Amino acid sequence: MKRGNAEIIMIVIVAMWGLSFSLTKPILKNIEVFNFMALRFLIGGGVLSGILLFLGKLKVKREQLIGGMITGAVLFLAFVFHTIGLKYTSVAKNAFIVGSSVIFVPFIATYIKKQKQPMLIWVGTCLAILGLALVTLEGHQGGINFGDGMTLVGSIILAYYVILVEEYVKKYDATVIATIQISAVGILSVIASLIIEKPTMHLSTDAWKSMLFLGIVCTAIAYLLVNVTQKYVPATNMALIYTLEPIFAALFGWLFLSERIGVQAVVGAILIVISVAMPNLDMFIKRKGRCIQAE
Repeated sequence: MKRGNAEIIMIVIVAMWGLSFSLTKPILKNIEVFNFMALRFLIGGGVLSGILLFLGKLKVKREQLIGGMITGAVLFLAFVFHTIGLKYTSVAKNAFIVGSSVIFVPFIATYIKKQKQPMLIWVGTCLAILGLALVTLEGHQGGINFGDGMTLVGSIILAYYVILVEEYVKKYDATVIATIQISAVGILSVIASLIIEKPTMHLSTDAWKSMLFLGIVCTAIAYLLVNVTQKYVPATNMALIYTLEPIFAALFGWLFLSERIGVQAVVGAILIVISVAMPNLDMFIKRKGRCIQAE
């Protein structure tokens, strides 16, 4: 797979995640956080297990099991903080802070993984954060609250998750890693739900339709493709693509809920698109330089 194709697939996935904000918020009014996560990720894990069975990849190596469980545990923690945050803050602020994980990825890659980042990555990161603020924080959003703090912690954890996935999918089968990962989140959510909450399945027909879409499309298919594409797209570039999420959230709100999109949001969206394109500009410059040297 070429890197450009992998990035296009990631943009489609991020579009689905942008839609997931509007689907999740109403469900959380009738179901507890861990109960919601258990249903979503068990549905996703079941779908991925079926795909593994179809592909004949049920024989799992010890290293794959460990890799999937580690990345699954980290993703579980990120989702816990993000979902709790969404329950106590607005969709706009939650989307902005979730997207802010783009800040932490290059720092983790540079200072923990010792991977030097091109200047365009840092410039793109700054542009992405400015664009995120313009897209998601239009109008009066209030001060910092408990939900904002929870979401911020989740964003730091999510940044580390992006780095970890890049490491494991380059070594092992991405389909196997994704299946173990999503199933691990589902199992951990069930355990947490049994300990902390009162498990319930009382959802409306519309809520179940949303839950199935979240479990199958936004979880099983999305995370499978994330694991596959991250073999070809560096973690720092992936983080920039993630910042497109609130743009799609705003776009779907405009299409389906008749929500207004102001000039500020349009400017922010343009800045985010530029930031996502910047790493490819760096690749183009390097390729051009090699061609000139060859001549």
